[in-house]
Amino acid sequence: MSGVTLQSCGACGHRWQFRRGACPSCGSAAVGEVEAGGGGIVWSVTTVLRAPLPELDVPGGYGIALVTLDEGPRIMCRAVAGLSIGDRVSVAGGEDGLPRARRA
Repeated sequence: MSGVTLQSCGACGHRWQFRRGACPSCGSAAVGEVEAGGGGIVWSVTTVLRAPLPELDVPGGYGIALVTLDEGPRIMCRAVAGLSIGDRVSVAGGEDGLPRARRA
């Protein structure tokens, strides 16, 4: 698994998950990429039992978590079953490029 890439503002230092052409905090176009360490805490978690598209359907469903990374940003990622709010997790990119959260 690869790491999790975040965008970072060269002007104010704000970091975020989804790609943007300008910083959502200060509006600067000085945007770069940084690699996150991957550690974090589960902020919210749910299990999706009915996929929005047939090609995303997984027997038994799949977990989605919002994880607050140690670097500060809160990211959305796939999650292993059984995670709870407050659990310490490790987040890394999966084979499909989507971040995945597992117990640390």
